[in-house]
Amino acid sequence: MKTSFLVLAALLLCRPQLWAQGLATQGRERSAVTGGQLGSTLPAGSTPAQERLSSDSVSRRFYEIAYELASAKDVRGPKLEQAIVFLTAAIELDSETKAARRLLIELACRQPEPDHSKLVYELLVDYADEFADLDVAEKAVAYLLEQMNSREEREKLLEQMLGTLGGGNSVLSSRLATMLGALKAEKADSNAAQFYFLQAYKANRYNRLAFAGLGEVAPEQIGPAVSLERLRLALRENPSDIEAAIAFAGRAEKLQLYETAAAAYEYCADLFRYLYESEAIPARIYLPWAITSYNTKADQSKCLQIARRIRQESGFDLRLEAIAGRAAIKMGDIELAAKIFQSAEKNAQQLISPRGGISPGTINSEPSQTTHSQQTYVEQLAWFYCFALPIPDEAVKWANKAFAIENSPVTSSLLAYALATGKQIEWAKPYIGEGNRNQIADLTQGLIHLAQSRTDQAIESLLSAIAKDPGSFAAERAKVILSEQGRKYAPPDDPNSILASLESAFGQTLAPVFIPPEQVISAKLDIQGETFPYGSEFSGIVAITNSSSEPFVVSDEGLFKGDIRIDAEISGDLSRKIPNLVFTRNRTTFLAAPGGSILVPVRLFTGELRNTLLKHPQASLDIEFTLYIDPVITESGKIANRLTYVEPARTRIRRPGVKLTATGKHLREQFRSISINRPDQKIKTAQLFTGLLREQHALSDGRLPYRFMYADWVTHLLRNALLHESGLLRNPADSEWVVKVHTMAEMLALSLDYELTSAVAENLNNAKWPVRMMAVYLLASSPASKFGPVLDSTAEHDQSKFVREMAIALSGQQEQR
Repeated sequence: MKTSFLVLAALLLCRPQLWAQGLATQGRERSAVTGGQLGSTLPAGSTPAQERLSSDSVSRRFYEIAYELASAKDVRGPKLEQAIVFLTAAIELDSETKAARRLLIELACRQPEPDHSKLVYELLVDYADEFADLDVAEKAVAYLLEQMNSREEREKLLEQMLGTLGGGNSVLSSRLATMLGALKAEKADSNAAQFYFLQAYKANRYNRLAFAGLGEVAPEQIGPAVSLERLRLALRENPSDIEAAIAFAGRAEKLQLYETAAAAYEYCADLFRYLYESEAIPARIYLPWAITSYNTKADQSKCLQIARRIRQESGFDLRLEAIAGRAAIKMGDIELAAKIFQSAEKNAQQLISPRGGISPGTINSEPSQTTHSQQTYVEQLAWFYCFALPIPDEAVKWANKAFAIENSPVTSSLLAYALATGKQIEWAKPYIGEGNRNQIADLTQGLIHLAQSRTDQAIESLLSAIAKDPGSFAAERAKVILSEQGRKYAPPDDPNSILASLESAFGQTLAPVFIPPEQVISAKLDIQGETFPYGSEFSGIVAITNSSSEPFVVSDEGLFKGDIRIDAEISGDLSRKIPNLVFTRNRTTFLAAPGGSILVPVRLFTGELRNTLLKHPQASLDIEFTLYIDPVITESGKIANRLTYVEPARTRIRRPGVKLTATGKHLREQFRSISINRPDQKIKTAQLFTGLLREQHALSDGRLPYRFMYADWVTHLLRNALLHESGLLRNPADSEWVVKVHTMAEMLALSLDYELTSAVAENLNNAKWPVRMMAVYLLASSPASKFGPVLDSTAEHDQSKFVREMAIALSGQQEQR
């Protein structure tokens, strides 16, 4: 039966007298009269006497309604505004509610109109402490900046936010300073840009954009230790990024930190094997791994291990065999070195000879980025006789062959070096060229200068050669020649100082050790309890644990991006799958300490699961929750964790059905106790009775696949609990306002007939604004409601800003119908 507009209008018109009468009465659940502002952010919005109501439970219920409204990611327009009103009301009733502030920031930023800038800024100031969710805070910052009309306004706003918010959260402060630095750089204010980029990087050394900006405007600020630190942090942030690992290893090698570089290249090899199980380790990893191991103080045996491993996996590589042979010499095992060199010579020459032919796949030449060609093999053999096993005649022979096949900077410099070491200085000169020389050409030029007694020029050329690749065999030879001239090579950047600086920051974790991601991260969902009676609210804690020896970073580039998904599956008296019961991104923690956990509270009694549990009080149900972290869709269309070896976590709970007897003794006792029970007991009764009414309605449609108790008197009793003059909706006591709000909130899922509508409409006159707001919302939410005129009057005349704003938001929804 449709609601009578005359009834509603009459009730609305008599409200002012009732309001005025009710202002003198205080509710029993923490009601206070004050002239101050609300909390620390929102202006008071109640009656002219500024009666401040306070209720944790109503605040939480308003938050829950807003959460359900906002669960659709594309919610816009009137429904979004309704959710915003519920959240501002929740904060008014409980100024300590962090969850409502967070969700309110998110929703207020979802659409540019209406402009919520003032609200968002005030909320952000209060929200942005060390525990703030960075994703939410950044959305707020982006929203506020979008409302600005010019770069000058954005710059001023960023400066204001940096001053106001900067002390509360170092990561947010770093990002604000980065934005300011970028704006300063845009207008060529290099000093200011440098200041802000440096401030940003100091606040958060994982800030890639700040580091890149600093490198552009003030590269002199980035010394070798800082640049290597940044690369190490990038690898810490994403331990599965093979390019980040290679970049760190390469930089450590260039800075002549060979122990660190060798360990890093070993990390690269292990990571590559993990990522690409069926592929052989490429030469761009194993060759620098071998040469850095060769250059360590005491780990040359690693070169022999690498060579054995690559022979088995990839075949023959002359360059690697050369490193292994030289390592054996360093170790003092001349016999082993001779065996390695003899085998290498034999294999290489067999591959090159016409009879042996070229056997693709038996020699690895990947780093020179060429095909397996005769040119490659001949060039490598010329290098071998120049540096690995120096035999001048063989070097000249093979260098000539390489040069005859292709005249290139590499072959010409090899030929020049071979001639110079064979004392054919004049023949060598034409092949080294002018201008930009490669390392071997610089080394050869040094030999030519020495032959011509130009020692200073020779030393300059030798130093130039070493600088190009200090760890190579060519550099090793240049260092020997340099020492023969009484000059000891000193690196431009002291490796010991750099190492000391980095070890103070990273300790024992500077040299990375690969750990499979599934051994680094584990996830579980904890729920306090296993059995939850009807109406019991339950939540969970998602624990993401770091089992490694160093921190992991929660970011888009990290192992864990912060995305959490929880699916639910109901079994027992009902069967139902609920995908995406929870889907959220949590960035409240930026760094997870070694051995520590990121704890994320999640609402589980929500959405379709909550609706199902409340709608079927007599059903006994089991619920299994499945937790995914950073979920992805696989090729087969299934949900999985992005880190595929990390298994989804599962947790089960049980919800037993309500047991009703034919006599209805329990229900009758609850009904009779309504007038004397505590408010929390009445709220539980309201939840059970509305749930049973919904179940009775489902029964009338023949949709209950489980055993249940039904009697005609039950429906009458349940309705009477709502409609009686001392019932849950109509009790005139001022202290009943909390119960009335909760009762009407539970009735949102009920279909309202004339009697229920009239009972709800009486609450439009209640002296407590939360009751009026809930009544307006419930009545306007009814599909058959013709409530427009009442909403218009409420929006204009109600004394509470919250009720007025809700009426305005609901009016928009009515217009869309």
